Amino acid sequence: MKKSALIAACASVALALAAAPAAQAALTLTAAGTSDGFVLSTFVNGYSFNGNYGPLGQGVDSKGHVITGSVGDGKVYVFNDVDNQTLGGAISSTPYTFQTGNPNLAMTSLNGHVYGAQLQGPADYREFFDDGTSAPLPGAVNAPGGLTNFLGLWGDPSSGLLYAASNSGVAKINPLTGAFSVLIPGLGPDGITVSPDGSTLYAEVSGGINSYKTSDGSFLQSYAVGHGPDGTGVIVGGLFNGQVIVNNNDGTVGLLNPLNSDYTIIATGGTRGDFVSPDRSNGTLFMSEIDAVYRLSCGPNCSIGTQPGVPEPSTWALMLIGFGAAGAFLRRRRTLAA
Repeated sequence: MKKSALIAACASVALALAAAPAAQAALTLTAAGTSDGFVLSTFVNGYSFNGNYGPLGQGVDSKGHVITGSVGDGKVYVFNDVDNQTLGGAISSTPYTFQTGNPNLAMTSLNGHVYGAQLQGPADYREFFDDGTSAPLPGAVNAPGGLTNFLGLWGDPSSGLLYAASNSGVAKINPLTGAFSVLIPGLGPDGITVSPDGSTLYAEVSGGINSYKTSDGSFLQSYAVGHGPDGTGVIVGGLFNGQVIVNNNDGTVGLLNPLNSDYTIIATGGTRGDFVSPDRSNGTLFMSEIDAVYRLSCGPNCSIGTQPGVPEPSTWALMLIGFGAAGAFLRRRRTLAA
């Protein structure tokens, strides 16, 4: 080949490479995250909706299936609880109806049940079933004057209650009866989580993380972590017991030590971190980005968002209170599933 032809060919290749789309971002552990013993894997990818948000929150039901919504195509997906899946590998996909201007589904699991609600109203807290269908919770939470869901939902096995960021503030909801009470009036956080012992609530507030007592809603401390914090989960056991995982909007994941406010970035390279949900069957934490759901593990002898090796307890007081309503609700479940 003549020198001039070779130069022209090389120039053409260079132009083609420059014009090629950039490789898809992938969340990756930093050196600090690796040395600290964290393990990061991909649960589901393939949410390709032209940059629009794909995966939402997750919940794990009593059969060990993971239920999650996808706002990109308006469906509720049911997956087996294994890594490295795509949307095409789902057990089922069920369309859901957009009811709000922000129809993302906050989702969580509690005592083998999966609950969720579309963001920013109307009052429509629901239980999601193994086939991807759902039904509204009974009682006051969905009645006129009930709660409009905002941006956070977390199940607390220690009390059997749902914690919700709502139009009225952070509220506690009994999912069996639909009764609710407002714990922190006027607070409208983004992501929220409750420590596995049920004592402390962490919430994203104005670009930081605040902590509150779950007993009375009183303020404890504020942490200026930066990076656009969103979903959070508390570690139990191991070297980082009591520290908080933070999924950030800037595509990073942080580790917050509430004792000294130390904040370490343990993963980078994501598209936009948002929802998190605990997988209480194995102690890992689901973390949603625009294009994928990742799974974070803190290694042996610890878990994130749940007590290690302890199944979710039945809450007898709540079961007794909600027995009548729960019976009717379960009959409705069977009818829907038939």
